[in-house]
Amino acid sequence: MLFSVMIYASEDFIDALTPEEHALILQKHGAFHEHTKTGKTFAAAAKLMSTGTAVTVNRDGEELVITDGPYAETKEQFMGFYLIDCATLDEAIDAVNLLPLNHGRIEIRPVEFFEGAQFHDAERVVINAS
Repeated sequence: MLFSVMIYASEDFIDALTPEEHALILQKHGAFHEHTKTGKTFAAAAKLMSTGTAVTVNRDGEELVITDGPYAETKEQFMGFYLIDCATLDEAIDAVNLLPLNHGRIEIRPVEFFEGAQFHDAERVVINAS
């Protein structure tokens, strides 16, 4: 089963990190990535740019309305995600234990596909992600 591992943290906290503190956080992400690659559970990952680069799009009748910034103003922002293929939720939780959990939150949610959607198998994505 595919699980999304969504990472939320404060951009202000991340921006205030020293280079050494940032490197430690990246080491933990590297350990998680290596664990999921070795276990062939890695499917995809993305680090999002800051919310200052975001736009929100909705519709007012037939007209698109584009607003600068993210949809919601919160203390924590959606920073990025992993997509992992684990047999159970417990296995996904065990893997996430490798990520930095001291600040922010990580949400794990099963992924469901629309009928007819295709997904490239995790092993093939891992080869392309290296």
